[in-house]
Amino acid sequence: MRIERRKIENAGELTKLVTEVLEGVITGIKVVDHVDLSDREMEVGILAGDSDGRLYAVMAKETSGDSLVLSYGRHLEWLKVNKERMAKSNPELDWSGDPGIVMLADDFSPYALTLTSMLAVEPALCFSMKCLGIGDQKGLYIEPVDLPKRERVPEVVPELAAAALLTRAVGSMADVADDLSVSASFGYVSESLDWVPVANLRSRRGTLWIESGPGKWTTKRIEDETSLGEALNKVKDSYKEVIKNKGGAKNLGDDELSEAERKSLRWE
Repeated sequence: MRIERRKIENAGELTKLVTEVLEGVITGIKVVDHVDLSDREMEVGILAGDSDGRLYAVMAKETSGDSLVLSYGRHLEWLKVNKERMAKSNPELDWSGDPGIVMLADDFSPYALTLTSMLAVEPALCFSMKCLGIGDQKGLYIEPVDLPKRERVPEVVPELAAAALLTRAVGSMADVADDLSVSASFGYVSESLDWVPVANLRSRRGTLWIESGPGKWTTKRIEDETSLGEALNKVKDSYKEVIKNKGGAKNLGDDELSEAERKSLRWE
């Protein structure tokens, strides 16, 4: 007698065959319930657990498995509705998170495998399957299908991140007032108002500081947009303090300077 490819007769037989073959994949497999997929011919959905209490959404289809990854969402919705009932009768299982995903089908496209690899769930397993038989015996032959490795988002090179933050800081300080400018020399970027300092921006070995008033000067280390925003608020107050101490016109608004004041602005 020879081994032959066999046809799976119906969804009930597919469920039986899938449960049997997964005994060698999921340790101590226990079928908890069946997802109602009566509107989908030859597709089955099983909620199962293992000996460690882990839950699995098991999905199988005799033909292409490309639609199975989308069915996982349907399984989650079904689980949400029925969780309380099933948890009472299966307290040994862990119901706190989403179940793992196990898919079996004749084949999977690269697109379906990529989508599966992007699911934030563990484990995520795919198997190709064939129904084989010898005599009156029938069973599934399965082989694991490797999922594409998820690419990590590359980290920003520290030197580039520091340079970007410095550029942002220089531009932001120059925007404090229309008649302010920023010049760089000897590794320092300094600002002064007719020899009266408004703020200093220092960058050395990738570390950035902004020194400013108002009042007694303090130093703020710049590490991100939040700390930069806090430092810029102090720079703005420092600028207003310098303008006020130079005897600016009393009736002008904070953003309005007299012509004399504008001409007096000078930068190192």
